Amino acid sequence: MRRLLLGAVVVALIMGGCATTTAPAPTAFNPTDVAWLQLVVPMTENALTAARLAPEHTASAAVRSAAEICSGSQERLLTRLRAVRDRAGLPAGDVHSGHRMPGMVTAADLIALRGDRGAGFDRRLVALLRAHAAQLVVLARGEQASGADAETRELAREVGAEGTRESEVLPKTA
Repeated sequence: MRRLLLGAVVVALIMGGCATTTAPAPTAFNPTDVAWLQLVVPMTENALTAARLAPEHTASAAVRSAAEICSGSQERLLTRLRAVRDRAGLPAGDVHSGHRMPGMVTAADLIALRGDRGAGFDRRLVALLRAHAAQLVVLARGEQASGADAETRELAREVGAEGTRESEVLPKTA
């Protein structure tokens, strides 16, 4: 009986070893990873769209500069966020479209920004980008604490650090 059990264990180990050498197991994304990606990608896309309006709408060189800093970092992060989202097999659409969420620049916000100029634009843009940066930090902590995918957790660390950097730039601008 012991030999039979030992033989079954050896066969299972051999079979398991063979299975893993032919194709690596896909990385498991847990619900936290999925929710984080589904939220942070559109948040970043919308904040980037808002920041890109600054050169034509702002009255302030400081706001223009801060928006450029935010745009550059958001573009770099967005490329990586989309790559991880795609690796997770998630759709490119915004599952949160139409939802009013902390840190989310909405379609209505973008319409208001496009119609505004000068000091009013500056106040609105800086407030939206501050909220976005602060929420990135909060969401990044959640992903780092509860996410399963190592690359996604590392990306969350970088996103949180960028949110902190943006928060440091933005209060000085409006």
